[in-house]
Amino acid sequence: MLRLLASLASAAALLGLAAPALAQPTAPVVVRVENVRSSQGHVRVELCTSNTFLTQDCLFAGSAPAQRGETIVTLVDVPPGVYAVQAFHDKNDDHKVNRGPFGIPTEDIGFSREAPLGLHGPQFIKAAFNHADDEQVLTLHLRHF
Repeated sequence: MLRLLASLASAAALLGLAAPALAQPTAPVVVRVENVRSSQGHVRVELCTSNTFLTQDCLFAGSAPAQRGETIVTLVDVPPGVYAVQAFHDKNDDHKVNRGPFGIPTEDIGFSREAPLGLHGPQFIKAAFNHADDEQVLTLHLRHF
């Protein structure tokens, strides 16, 4: 009997008769990046999970031309979950945070919930927030070192 059910399920899948997957609800995350010191380059924003935070492997990324004062970056189709935002002002548009000789960022950076930096960057738990299935607006301030 189990073999028959398995065969029928395989045949249905091959014929495209399998039940459609339920679409997961998504919603945008709008990030208001404040304390942008010039209009050079772009402001880049990444939305990260605990496994990708402080890496270049975050699940969602977006950018907008830098606007002195405030730049808004919208990340679309974000499923519900726990995330943290990392952002930086990429003045020279090289898509990375430039650093000085001791590893200190030479470009302005910021994190959701204004997470304190510590010696090795902020902790995910200090920057994390819950994203539901409706639009969410976050504000963060870039920091200069």
